[in-house]
Amino acid sequence: MGMALARKGTRALTVDGTRYRWVVAPDDEPGLGIVVEAADSPGLRMVAWVEHGNTISPWLVREAILRALAQGWQPQARGPDFVLRLPAHLRRGV
Repeated sequence: MGMALARKGTRALTVDGTRYRWVVAPDDEPGLGIVVEAADSPGLRMVAWVEHGNTISPWLVREAILRALAQGWQPQARGPDFVLRLPAHLRRGV
């Protein structure tokens, strides 16, 4: 299991009433990694990989969270990071 995110340098986002914290991972291979965890009870982190060329925005992070939850991510559980690969050039409304 990965370490909890440091509060400094993370951004907050609320999705469906749950608060999350997220940061773009410093290691950018094989793309850009977005690391997300529940803000109030961090447990299982989600790492979403997106290809270079995507703009990392709150909308994209929200989309990653919703897709991860739909695929079984349980943010309050314990265990290894939940890894998600987002489609290339994901755009709002697509």
